[in-house]
Amino acid sequence: MRILLISEQDGDHSLVERLLHGITDIPSELVSCPIDPRALAERDLGRYHLLLWGMVSDVQIAARLLIEFNRQQITLPLMVLTDKVANSSNRQQTSLNDFDVMSRDSLSVPLMRSALMHFGARRQASGSMPARVPDPLTGLSNRQHLREQLATVLADKAEAACVALLLIDVDQFKKVNVSYGQGAGDALIQLIAERIQSCLAPTQRLARIGGNEFAVVFQNTVGSIDAEATLRTDAILQAMNKPFPLARHAVKMHVSLGLAIKDAGIMTVDNLFAHADMAMRVAKLDKGNTCKLYTRDMTDSAQHELKLESEIRRSLRKEDFVLHFQPRIDICRDRIIGVEALVRWQHPVRGLLPPGEFIRVAEESGLIVPMGYWIIHAACKYLNELSSKGYDHIQIAVNVAFKQFQDSNFVRTVANIIRKHNIEPGRLEFELTETTMMVEGSAVDQSLRQLSELGIAISLDDFGTGYSSFAHIQRLPISALKIDRSFVSGVQKNLDDATIVKAMINLAHSLNMEVIAEGAETVEQVDFLREHECDQVQGYYFSRPISYDDFLVLLAMERERGFESVLAAAT
Repeated sequence: MRILLISEQDGDHSLVERLLHGITDIPSELVSCPIDPRALAERDLGRYHLLLWGMVSDVQIAARLLIEFNRQQITLPLMVLTDKVANSSNRQQTSLNDFDVMSRDSLSVPLMRSALMHFGARRQASGSMPARVPDPLTGLSNRQHLREQLATVLADKAEAACVALLLIDVDQFKKVNVSYGQGAGDALIQLIAERIQSCLAPTQRLARIGGNEFAVVFQNTVGSIDAEATLRTDAILQAMNKPFPLARHAVKMHVSLGLAIKDAGIMTVDNLFAHADMAMRVAKLDKGNTCKLYTRDMTDSAQHELKLESEIRRSLRKEDFVLHFQPRIDICRDRIIGVEALVRWQHPVRGLLPPGEFIRVAEESGLIVPMGYWIIHAACKYLNELSSKGYDHIQIAVNVAFKQFQDSNFVRTVANIIRKHNIEPGRLEFELTETTMMVEGSAVDQSLRQLSELGIAISLDDFGTGYSSFAHIQRLPISALKIDRSFVSGVQKNLDDATIVKAMINLAHSLNMEVIAEGAETVEQVDFLREHECDQVQGYYFSRPISYDDFLVLLAMERERGFESVLAAAT
């Protein structure tokens, strides 16, 4: 039996060599290798029957060693030598993931002989099975191998008593590929894999189970599995707070972690995966480096969301959605010049529902894309009707989600909708959040320029709440900035908010953009905005979001009795 010893402990070679000399019925050959991933990469590990690994103290080196083990598609057994193993048994051995762990102090000739026979039988049994193929990008185990590992653990009653599965999803990873290209995305995945692995114990292997998804199986037959999993998840979240060097940029990524701990009952691999996935989806709601532990009520919540998704899909086919409109006022001329279109769901049972009741599920399920097209269709239809009633000056703004830009046919479809309804493109405005628009060098940039060439107006929504690059803003065909309501609400009481709003107005005007202030609710706020030359105001001071028919009444009132009648109606 050929054995490769990888260790930084000077005494490990002589210890193992002495034990092997005492085993006369199993011929063996011992070769030592320094703990160096580069040296390990130069060796053909397939020549050996057993790897002995002296535990290292440097977690970064341990992480790289694990990646190298996987890169070479190791199927041979691996035994880790430690100074102490907390749980003792007759064999002084416990299985952790794909490792067998032994204490140096407890090693003896009979125990080493038993281990060699055990490893030899395991290798012989697996010899007829196909070698597992790791993830080619990271060298980590893949989904199939992780499931096999988990199934083996769950089948062992002793080991299954303390098992937890952690799923790790890299949030908004698609934006990296869109912004910097596939190569940069691959490089980032490798960096993330190495950083996460460095947060784990050497006997805890990371697996890549999807494009931007990772997983870890925790086992702990001594102490609390909860404490061990919490320790590792906290370390991962802390490590992910640091930016990654990528394409000459410092890119900060967030992860959502879902943790499921096996309960006392019978549990399958699918059950554990489903529970961890539910917890991860709940973590995503917090939007940024969060871990959630699965609880039973998450199952009820998941079932509710599946039902809601089905209802949204059905309502899109039946066109149960409606648009409400909040007027935008030119406060220099005291005139209604546009509206923001806000989608509502006319639910067949629950009545009229606001976006907060369904938009998140629509976004996560991808239904936001067909919903977005329906909104654009409806807005263009109303623009056509407004023209027929003599309101050619009214502009309708609709919110466009990032996923809409991931549809390669987006610009072409919008152009077809405009032609179908025979409207002036400049009367249609697309509002995008900073998060969507600030994906530099992306397909979003190209789409925005193509939409602008069609004549569609582009505005930056919720300005001031994200992370904008002014140089990037200047390069994009943006016609207006919308100041977020959180700043507008404080202009009369908070000096910082007042200063920020004035600076935003000056910045936008210096970039030849108009300024729209959202959330104006008092005359004092409107007077402040007028004094500092804000172009348009939107908020409850003038009108709540109203139905199309009510908006027509408001326009008729303004036409017949002047803008003062609009203010009177609002109060």
